[in-house]
Amino acid sequence: MNPTLSYLVCATPRSGSTLLCAALGDTELAGKPAEHFELLLETGRPRGPRDYFQRSNDPEVWALLDDPAFESVLGGPGGLYAPRPEAVPAPAVPNFSSLRQRAFELGTTPNSVFGTKIMWAYFRDFVRLARRDGRHSVGPCEVPAAVFPNLGRFIWIRREDTAKQAVSLWKALQTWNWRQDGDAHAHELELRYSFPAIAHLKLRIDEHNAAWGDFFRSCGIEPVRLVYGDFVKSYEETVLNLLAEIGTEVPDDFTVKPPTMKRQADAVSSAWVARFNREQAENAPYASAND
Repeated sequence: MNPTLSYLVCATPRSGSTLLCAALGDTELAGKPAEHFELLLETGRPRGPRDYFQRSNDPEVWALLDDPAFESVLGGPGGLYAPRPEAVPAPAVPNFSSLRQRAFELGTTPNSVFGTKIMWAYFRDFVRLARRDGRHSVGPCEVPAAVFPNLGRFIWIRREDTAKQAVSLWKALQTWNWRQDGDAHAHELELRYSFPAIAHLKLRIDEHNAAWGDFFRSCGIEPVRLVYGDFVKSYEETVLNLLAEIGTEVPDDFTVKPPTMKRQADAVSSAWVARFNREQAENAPYASAND
């Protein structure tokens, strides 16, 4: 299926982008946005839990990566400087044309509207892969429009409280549960609070939000800006506004379906956020030293 109208959801993990994509997909008028380009060029695969913590300058994060208690969470022992096997096969370079065509097949609705979502962590590699695929003369700012037919809008969703976002991400990494059941099974696991882990994730989220902002400014792009809290409070109105921004035709009898995803935060989340904010205030020198 070849789309005639496209849009791109720009996000960071646990920003509400899954709820947003589900809402747009449920309209059956705005494509089926998902992370169709979720892979790293250096590995040829999506990020795993351990990948969220690599390249940290924080010794406490290195200790976390080497903590046997987190092996099952992070996917094996060892941090950035841990011994590597002598023979590690080189990752296969993804075929971007195949990725693109597969994305169109999965992300396009019968009205020929295509939607997809990209986290900043994958965006650099998306641009590099697209340019290698016969677009060497296309500048990074122009790559999305060169890849997606009639790219109408960038939709940028963020959370105002990135400490809450980082806590949510740390819990998700421990449960590896990303969407509608949320923390439904979290009580079955022994979730562990970690100030260094949450501080590191918050730092990366803030960096990636800043990178999205820099990209839009430097490229002269004005995205549709969406704050998660406002979206939740005005769910139906937001979905209708986004359909108008995307440019898809909406039937007169159209109604927005109610959300099917459950609220993700719980008492554990609230307690961890309060603890993190308190410890962050107590460790202000720690935070600045590891920026």
